[in-house]
Amino acid sequence: MSFAELEPRARRQSRLLTFSYFCYFSVLAVFVPYLAVYLDAVGFNSREIGELIAIITACRVFGPPLWATLADKSGRRLPYIRLGASAGLVLFLALMLSSSYWWVALTMGLMSLFWSAILPQLEVLSLATLGQRTELYSRIRVGGSLGFIAVSLVIGELLVATGAHRFPIYGAILVALLLISVARLYEPKAVVNATIAPQHQGSIWKRIKQRQFIAFLLSTTLLQASFAPFYAFFALYLTYLGYPPYAVGMLIAFGVVVEVGMFFIAGKVVVRHGVRNILIFCMLVTALRWALMAQFAEVFWWLLLAQGLHAFSFALHHAAAIRFIHQHFPAHEQSRGQSFYVGFGFGAGGALGAWGAGMVWQEHAGAAMGFAGAAVLALCGALLCLLMARDKAQHPVAA
Repeated sequence: MSFAELEPRARRQSRLLTFSYFCYFSVLAVFVPYLAVYLDAVGFNSREIGELIAIITACRVFGPPLWATLADKSGRRLPYIRLGASAGLVLFLALMLSSSYWWVALTMGLMSLFWSAILPQLEVLSLATLGQRTELYSRIRVGGSLGFIAVSLVIGELLVATGAHRFPIYGAILVALLLISVARLYEPKAVVNATIAPQHQGSIWKRIKQRQFIAFLLSTTLLQASFAPFYAFFALYLTYLGYPPYAVGMLIAFGVVVEVGMFFIAGKVVVRHGVRNILIFCMLVTALRWALMAQFAEVFWWLLLAQGLHAFSFALHHAAAIRFIHQHFPAHEQSRGQSFYVGFGFGAGGALGAWGAGMVWQEHAGAAMGFAGAAVLALCGALLCLLMARDKAQHPVAA
């Protein structure tokens, strides 16, 4: 599978999309692991860090449905992608004006709100560009993983060398690169098919209220809640345990390296074993990952194994989730389907998880309890997936 099989214009767009994912996840490589490091450096305690990350993450609940509704109604994705990148640049720069609690909460909350416009629309734009060749999606998405790896390998040492207070500057530089990239994209023409599959007839609420979608959404919410101790405190935790900055960056990057490898085969794996089975398996593996971090984080090789499981707890799960949404919603509802996945799964789950992690962390004293609780949440998510229909009850989306 390669972009050479696409028409010239779609081939060029696919490469630009790959670079856009590279830039987008480069920003996340700064933001996700090192936001807590920045907040710690400017004087916040673990409870305040948990609260701020919860506030920031909660804004992702409201953003995706808003942008997705506007995008689906207008039939255009690019204006909202570009708006999100422009606002992200302005707000990263605004973060340098003050480090007070409410200024950080307001600035980062607004950034999260506008930033949430980007990824769901980028996913839909990628699938629309590929047309019938949706199996090439992983080739585009792998650009994001490579961006995360490249930045995570250097950003820790860079923040140590120049000071963690420089965090907003590095974020702004990477967002500017994203803005340049998305400015060169075009809006693919929508392909309208007069034939609508039976399961896609009627209102979108008919599909949202189905048992298997509710089970999927709740399980994703629990999975993302389980990620909260990792996203909020992992870099700080490893620093507390005595790992040097290069080791912290290497461990974070290793998790994404195995993610890249998984993305190359994820499509075939999901098709072969089915969405429901893959989701359950990924939840169980994620529970094992957090259990290892709760008990053996001081041992490098156990920690390396736990990071290796990121291939399943994120990459394979994400590939299965994207396929489920692509099957469950027709083309004109794809953005809203993505928004529920990102908004409620990542937004609500991440916010509740970050708040809970901040409460139990207690300046690292509650780290083992936090990861043990995360393992329980992942197990509960696996149980919820049992309520989903098997793949034979699902049907492909009409082109």
